[in-house]
Amino acid sequence: MRRFAAEPATLAPGSLQRQYLDLDCGRVAYLRHGPAKKKAPPLLLVHGIPTSCRLWEPLLGLLGEHYDCIVPDLLGLGRSVPKNGAELNSPAQANMLAAVLDELGIKETLAVFHDQGGSHGGQMLKLHGERIQAVVLTDCVCYDNWPVPVIDVIMALGNAIKPLAKIKLAQFFFSLLWPLTVFRQNIPKAITDDWDQALNSGGQALDDWIRYAKSQSPEWTMDAVPTLHAWEKPAMVLWAAQDRFLPVSWGAKLAAEIPGAANNPTLLPFAGHFWQTEVPESGAKAIHAFFSSL
Repeated sequence: MRRFAAEPATLAPGSLQRQYLDLDCGRVAYLRHGPAKKKAPPLLLVHGIPTSCRLWEPLLGLLGEHYDCIVPDLLGLGRSVPKNGAELNSPAQANMLAAVLDELGIKETLAVFHDQGGSHGGQMLKLHGERIQAVVLTDCVCYDNWPVPVIDVIMALGNAIKPLAKIKLAQFFFSLLWPLTVFRQNIPKAITDDWDQALNSGGQALDDWIRYAKSQSPEWTMDAVPTLHAWEKPAMVLWAAQDRFLPVSWGAKLAAEIPGAANNPTLLPFAGHFWQTEVPESGAKAIHAFFSSL
């Protein structure tokens, strides 16, 4: 399958400068990109672990032609810095995302949730569902399908990952995993460098990164299941057909059980879990086709 060429990014990773919001929960970093000369509908794009807002950047060239794209770093990941004592679990992340919208003066938004962002997205639908006009769930944790083995290891290691990061062994371990998440190319260095920054810098950034990982639990994805089963607003399930970490069967289950979704997921062929780095144009077109049809 690696003979299939990767699609070029619609916007090169690392092109946009982060902006920052100081909220009650901490300092939230985010990317924002949209049409320069017209008001566009807001679109919230949420990443997972161990990624950052940069994961979505390859799609923003195309999506930014049609939407006011708002892409935060989750608290404890990327460059967002939680305050001491701030909760980092899924309900807290959902509340942070709502606070970002408040600070930017956005009442309602379209939304896309990926990976662990799916857990936070489920809680956002539960706690702040009135603010979500329509949603895309893509290769996301849901039900009790996680933690996948690599995240299980991170959660089990906890603070023991610090000496491994200091001698770059943790970073080497992750570098061996990245090829399993894609089929068409290696993940761009601008993205992996961003993901590794907490491991490389250590200190409070790594403490927050570890605390984020340890704060996650399938309790919150199971807690959101009744909300998903009652969700009648427009929804799309978008899934990489070759996702080795979260197989497409989970996407099929989600699509079949969300009233507002089609009965089958929309598939991105010959792409892995981090499909944003392999088929950004196809993914962006699928997302835009869904939202523009509403």
